[in-house]
Amino acid sequence: MGVTFLNLPNWLGKGSIDRFFGCTYTIYPFPHIFSLQCAALLKENGFAVSYVDAATEKWGRGQFLQFLKEDSSSAYVAHSVNLSIETDLLSLQMIRSIRPKIPVIFMGPAPTYFPEKFLADENCFVVRGEPEFTLLELLQALQGKGGIARVKGLSYLGHGKAVHNKASPLIKDLDAHPFPDRSLLRRGLYSNPKLAGKPWTAVLTSRGCSHRCIYCVPNSLSFARELEFKKHNNRKPPVALRSVGNIIEEFRQLAAEGYKAVSIVDDNFVWGRERTIAICKGIKNLGIEWGCLSRSDHLDEGLLSAMAEAGCRYIDLGIESFNQQVLDYVKKDLRADEIGPKVEMIKEHGIQAKLNMLLGACPFESRESIRESIAKAKQLKPANIMFSIVNPFPGTEFHEQCRKNGWLSEGKYKPADVQKEAITSFPELSAKELNELVQEANYSFYFSPSFVFTNLRKLLSPAGFSTTMKAIRRKLTF
Repeated sequence: MGVTFLNLPNWLGKGSIDRFFGCTYTIYPFPHIFSLQCAALLKENGFAVSYVDAATEKWGRGQFLQFLKEDSSSAYVAHSVNLSIETDLLSLQMIRSIRPKIPVIFMGPAPTYFPEKFLADENCFVVRGEPEFTLLELLQALQGKGGIARVKGLSYLGHGKAVHNKASPLIKDLDAHPFPDRSLLRRGLYSNPKLAGKPWTAVLTSRGCSHRCIYCVPNSLSFARELEFKKHNNRKPPVALRSVGNIIEEFRQLAAEGYKAVSIVDDNFVWGRERTIAICKGIKNLGIEWGCLSRSDHLDEGLLSAMAEAGCRYIDLGIESFNQQVLDYVKKDLRADEIGPKVEMIKEHGIQAKLNMLLGACPFESRESIRESIAKAKQLKPANIMFSIVNPFPGTEFHEQCRKNGWLSEGKYKPADVQKEAITSFPELSAKELNELVQEANYSFYFSPSFVFTNLRKLLSPAGFSTTMKAIRRKLTF
């Protein structure tokens, strides 16, 4: 049985959708290792698999329809996020116009939370939560090996009505998974402007986050996992960690395959000092440069020294705000006065710091308090700042607050690009004002001398200049 994973284009003309984190449009395309890990498991179990990155390849409608006419796959699988719902359903219509009976399987946070939206007919299926084993069992059932009624974590239509099977248990042993099958990629398509090395890929060493931020939307695999677990348990799932040895083994494989750069895309990479240092010791002689996401309060001098020695080139910090009242409201559990010293510590170790900041995180923010927070961030002269407007994703505590208090500007949730469009209005801060503030923040930072000086090496290289200018243009175009 041949199974093709599709990274679907955006037919609505706004650029490719980031399906990895699921909140915005792509600045640079990510290799979708969530799909590639599913593909590796299917291959181990005898399926013929392929991966079509139609979005990154910039396929038009004609090319996609021609592919459907010529393709002989027995099933299609697509990973969907909230921002891609509308265009993914257009893709489904196109698939049905050519192949009316082929099974089309959706996975990811959007199908997990809104399964009925994706069940257009009895040959459509939704894999909820963690997808790997549910997807495998579904495809085996479609081959006649057992019935779909017994596949946990599956939604489908039965006699015209949506059927939601029992949730599948959390995957406890992440080491049991095969590594993502990167051989399916045309790897020259992917690069990360924060890392000079090529080829580049992504690695996930854990799933989930133990912290309690009310707005948080983790990477799209962890978010699907969290949404499914919270639906049945009314709490976040525990963090699942791969072993140190398993992570080092994957890095060694990547080095043997010629990879020179890796983004570790855990929602927080630093889960314990000893674990992190052990990983660093195991990968430091492989000739791979890398970066990660971390909370600032998980970092210290010794840890940063080990990370830098192991090839760490950047750390993305979710600091959100320099206003302590805001941090307390969103349950960040972070001291605002400790952020600056940690950023300086990162820079002293030769690691670039990128700050992720949120605007409109609580009802008592004002234009003045947001501008003060932005000014404090710029004073630290980080390599980059990503300014976003807090989006009340369904399934988060913030969404419930917005719904109950009437803060949703159109009366209900709608998917939106978090870097450009507010969908909340507070009594003292409207959606229009938030849109203006994020635009103002981007202009003031990206045209600042400190940004140009910090990124001079990238800007002097033709490839780096092109990527950086493309990123800036996307952020500044409203």
